[in-house]
Parts: sequence; C-alpha cells; structure tokens
Amino acid sequence: MINAWAVWLNDHVEAIVIVLAATAFVVEWAGRTTRRSGDGAATAKPRWLRTWFVNSALLGCAFLTSWALATWLEPAFNEALGSETGLLVWLKLSASSYVTYVVLGVMLLDLVNYAVHRLMHAVPLLWRLHQVHHSDVDMNASTHFRQHPLQLVAGLLLQLPLVWVLGISGVSWVLYAAASVAIQLWQHAALARSPRLERWLRWVLVTPAMHRVHHDQRQQFHDTNYGALFPLWDRLLGTYAAALPQVQFGLPGQDGKSPTSLTSFIDCLWMPFQSSPTPAARAASPRFQTRFQGKK
Repeated sequence: MINAWAVWLNDHVEAIVIVLAATAFVVEWAGRTTRRSGDGAATAKPRWLRTWFVNSALLGCAFLTSWALATWLEPAFNEALGSETGLLVWLKLSASSYVTYVVLGVMLLDLVNYAVHRLMHAVPLLWRLHQVHHSDVDMNASTHFRQHPLQLVAGLLLQLPLVWVLGISGVSWVLYAAASVAIQLWQHAALARSPRLERWLRWVLVTPAMHRVHHDQRQQFHDTNYGALFPLWDRLLGTYAAALPQVQFGLPGQDGKSPTSLTSFIDCLWMPFQSSPTPAARAASPRFQTRFQGKK
C-alpha cells in the first residue's frame, strides 16, 4: 500500500506541487479578501501578488532545472535510493517491519535536511544561494518556492551521498517530499493562527510561528529552527527558539536597499553572484550592530 502511494506520488510530482501551490494561493487570497478594508489588506495585496509572481517564476525555474538535469539526476537517484547498502539496509529493518523502515527513513531525511540547512547558513558559497529564500520581506506560502535554481543542484549534491550512506529508500524520499511541500507551504503561509494549537503542535511539527523566527533578519533568531518538518533536531542540537511577538523579515541592508523593499525575479537570480556575508559575519559587523542596537 505504501509503495503504491509512493509510486503514484512520484509519477505526479509536478502536478501535486502545482495543485498544492494553487490551493495555498486561493486560501491566502480568500483570507485577505475577507479582511476589513481598514486593516491595510487592500494596500498590501499588490505586494502580496508581486511576491507570488516572483516566487512562482522561481518555482518554474526549479522545474526547468530538474528537467534539464534529468539525464544526470535519474541514475544518481537510483544509486542513492536503491536500498542496496547503507545503515537501514544493514539493520534489515525492511524485512522485520517495512513501515518502521519507511518511517525511520523519513525521520533521517529530515535530519539530513536539517544538516544541509545549517550548512547553507554557515558556508559563504552556499549562503549566496540560500539568501534568496530569506530575501522575501512579505513572507507568505509562496516563499517556500523562493529558491535559487542552483540551490536545488547544491542541495542534491549534499543530500544524495548522505541518503546513500543511511540506506534511505525511494519510498521514504517520495513520501517525505510530498509531506514537506504541504507542510512548508503551511509554515510560510500568511494566515491567522491559533496560539493554543501552535503550543501543542510545536512538539511534533515545525509550526508557522517557529519558522517565522528562522526568517527574522536578526542573527540570533536567524540561526535557529533549521528543521523542515520535525522540531526534534532543533531541540536535541540546541537550535530551538520559541515564537517571537514581532518578526523582521528580509535581509538587512542588502544592496543598500531598505529591508522593506521587494526583490524582483531578476534580482533573485542575480543575488548569488554578488558579495554577501553569512548571517554570522553580518552580525559581527559594526554597521549591523549599530543598526540593530537595542533590538537584539
């Protein structure tokens, strides 16, 4: 049964992503439309639409990149996800309990993504790519798709060897990918949230309030809550941070612009080729400390 679902998801991955994105767009649009006109929703809607346009264009670039690299990606995926070697294969979990084998694979994939995410913040070359995601100053569900095409390539180069070593199956990969898109759209969405529900959910899932902390431009918050699906890794590895009452989105002082200015599609594509310090290096600069004095 699990295999059948995984095969179906794998065969319809692009369509599933598009349907989930369209659903998120409609839900956010409905939420903004039903707000009272006096709360600034009418003024904010053009910015929201522009953000969706830019991030949807980047999603299209990701699709084109994956299609262009399909000849290389297919054998790499087959080798990494072939379930012929690696930790979980050596433990012979698939023979004793296939469900446990798949679930552990999903958990380990989340740990792999946690590690890769931390590298994206710590390594200057990788941060040049990942900063595109953090440049969104009007965060909404589409921000999940705000990824530079080269980050897709870099992420796979880092992930696939770890997946091979851990012996994670293709079924776990497909199930994790589908769940990741749905949950991360929810995490980034600009929707009303229930604080009580968040307090319960944040023990088992990375909630929107948790992930919003990660998008804060201040370094002490920016370098927290790296988890994609499960908060377990942040809690175990000391990078967990509770929700903030106010979040400052975007990248401070990028290209001399105000942190409230929107970034165009072309700017997003060009951003990795411009000089940009990592969050830790930026936080250590006197200019940053002066600007955010009293806000840390």
